[in-house]
Amino acid sequence: MVNRYFPVRVIQNMINSEGLCKPIKEQGLLLQLLDGKLSPTDEHKVLTHLRTCPECLGLTADLLYTDDRLKELFSRQDEQKEKPKRKDTDQFMLEIDKLPIGKSMDRDLLDEDGKLLVSAGTELTPILIESLKRRGIEKLAIETPRLAEQAGPEEVDSLVINIYQIESFLAENGITPAVSAYVRRQCSEALDTCFRNLEENGVADVRQLQEAAQELTEEILANTQIALTLADLILVDPGLHAHSVNVMILFLMIARAMGHPVKLIRDHSTAALLHDIGRIILRAVDQKKTQEEIEFEHSEAGYNYLWNMGSVNESALKMVMNHHEQYDGNGYPRKIKGTMLSDWDQILILSNTYDNLTWNKQTGVRSGFHEALSSIIRVGTKSVRKGIIRMAIQTFGHYPPGSWVKLNSGEIGLVASSHPGNPLKPTITIIYDSAGRKQSKPKFIDLTHSQNTYILGPVSVQMR
Repeated sequence: MVNRYFPVRVIQNMINSEGLCKPIKEQGLLLQLLDGKLSPTDEHKVLTHLRTCPECLGLTADLLYTDDRLKELFSRQDEQKEKPKRKDTDQFMLEIDKLPIGKSMDRDLLDEDGKLLVSAGTELTPILIESLKRRGIEKLAIETPRLAEQAGPEEVDSLVINIYQIESFLAENGITPAVSAYVRRQCSEALDTCFRNLEENGVADVRQLQEAAQELTEEILANTQIALTLADLILVDPGLHAHSVNVMILFLMIARAMGHPVKLIRDHSTAALLHDIGRIILRAVDQKKTQEEIEFEHSEAGYNYLWNMGSVNESALKMVMNHHEQYDGNGYPRKIKGTMLSDWDQILILSNTYDNLTWNKQTGVRSGFHEALSSIIRVGTKSVRKGIIRMAIQTFGHYPPGSWVKLNSGEIGLVASSHPGNPLKPTITIIYDSAGRKQSKPKFIDLTHSQNTYILGPVSVQMR
């Protein structure tokens, strides 16, 4: 290795170039690091590179005093990074296979303990990704500032709007829902009628419901280029039937993205809609049952009822029985696991979980999409297999089109489209300026092209 020193300007040029391997191997940058000739920022960049590049780290074996000195430097870097997560930040987990290769993130990537793995601005090369995988790293954390609660008439932290306003905003900004409002409501009303008849009379004719379910299914299957939007998941009535329609929509979107045959998707769609019918049956049979008893028994009750009806195929029936099971065997009621759960079972498990995480059924508030998806990623294969989680990320995005977010500039915007390779940086239509005034002419910001603008957090949508 060449033992020479460079002026600060030359060092900066080396560190800011496309990669650090050449400066370390051929231009004496390692000696600059070991002898304390780098600024704290540049030292941090070189140390981070050494952590993830075994080839460059191997060069240090040629230097007698390297071992202890590197331990000292790495230890100092860890002490700076191992601080508890700040209360003013939220942490999201990203799968390593979903990182945008060839691009760089505008924030540090950490491990699950908060240790730095990749510093902000580092290009995510295939070699870097493979190096992280060899170390057994499957997920990385990214911290984003939490939306501060500030009082004042100019702050817009919650929007009170109705479904028609949401549809209007989507139409004005060119966002097409996967399901039309008419078909969604028609299916919801048919399911509501079915549930009420079942609860009041003990029987229900599901033929009309099956027709409504098939119409919704055909609309989603026909629009293969349309992504999930907030409007697809909001229904005015926060009852069980609304949750069931949402879960069916999520189920169909994931099944479509996974490329399952259209005929099989059709065969399973009605069962996805009726996955919670056992709750109605148990309430009708015994009104003294506790919520805990209903929760544990409703899957089996729904399965038995639909089996006696004879209008749902066996594979779809198993979905109803298994929609609270888990891939690791810790679900209920039967604690089955792994390959004993079909893809159909697991798609329904994930869809049901996602809708429950994003909707407060008592208040009607819809929010927390990125938190819900991060929670699913964090739980990982304890719940469902990795391929289905990957399709959920692609289908939902951390901020689905039609959801409202607040930027670090103070502006409020509507998510117009998402980028599968960079889920935290969608395209935003700014609706309200930083003073809370509605824009006369909305402007568009693609966050993948904006290094200084980022999302602070979601803005709650209160239905009325």
